[in-house]
Amino acid sequence: MLSKNGGDDLVITKSLKDVMVLYEHGIPAIAPCSENLFVSDSQYDRLKKKYKRIYLFYDNDEPGIKAMCKIKKQHNDLIVLFLPRHGSDKDISDYRKAHGSKNTVELINKVKSYYEEKDKTSTI
Repeated sequence: MLSKNGGDDLVITKSLKDVMVLYEHGIPAIAPCSENLFVSDSQYDRLKKKYKRIYLFYDNDEPGIKAMCKIKKQHNDLIVLFLPRHGSDKDISDYRKAHGSKNTVELINKVKSYYEEKDKTSTI
């Protein structure tokens, strides 16, 4: 379901339900089969050519954080994101369920704005 032309942002997350929540809010996303797997090096290279920013967005729990640290060591250009813990919210689908679509959109827009602004200032 990814655009052939790519775009600005791509999220690599850990589950199909998170992909669906992000897609519902206009964010292209993919999910490997599990947190213990990542896309192949050749797949990652193809994605880097198509997307300006690639985010790694796994669960904010011990397995998710460990997996993100491991992947970040191999692909240091990834932007690592995780939700601050709000009760039991450990991923974007939990956040949407607990806080609603409007708050999820606001959170996504804050993150996008931050990195878009960061890109502008880093190229000056």
